[in-house]
Amino acid sequence: MYIRTWGRKGILLCATIALALFGGFVLDRGTTGSPPTAGPQASVEPNVVLSGSYSCSYTVASYYAGPPGDPNPTPQTFAETADGLALSTTGGNVPVTLTGPSFVGPGFGGGRPGGGPTLTATPVSGFGTGHSFNDGSIEDCVRFAQAMSAAARGLGCTTSDVRRRQPPQTLGSNGASASFNLVCEGPQIDIVHNMGELSRAVLALKLQTV
Repeated sequence: MYIRTWGRKGILLCATIALALFGGFVLDRGTTGSPPTAGPQASVEPNVVLSGSYSCSYTVASYYAGPPGDPNPTPQTFAETADGLALSTTGGNVPVTLTGPSFVGPGFGGGRPGGGPTLTATPVSGFGTGHSFNDGSIEDCVRFAQAMSAAARGLGCTTSDVRRRQPPQTLGSNGASASFNLVCEGPQIDIVHNMGELSRAVLALKLQTV
């Protein structure tokens, strides 16, 4: 009777020890396999596409000045040079996949965490700048457009050819223009920088001094 009772106690004791060891093993594997604490991570910027156009126009308005009823009024003209840069961007997103050690060891249903936040770039539309001058010429517009095209290519953008439009002159209002289109693609921070650089380049344009 004493031997049988000791045998049951021994079995119970062994089972208790085994359970404690197994629990400690799982706890240890779960602790060592837990995800690392959040810390500084490399910045990942969404790619966006910037598209836009630059146009410069030169207009001459003709009119007559003189007192009412003057049979020979004096012809007058007013010339103006004006330009504008219009830009817009698409939205872009980059899914971030988090990698790291498994939560618990293999064989216990463990796995690596996946997925993560999606970085999204907000589209920008209707952004632009420009300026105007009294006088000027179509040659100023062509020079402006060529300078802006060179600035865009220097920022890694693709540009169309500069188009010079100069229709036949008529009585009243005459005009001519020069223009081109541009497209850029890159990380959001670079595209925002390009927008600022192109805007500043427009405001730096001046009429050709004679």
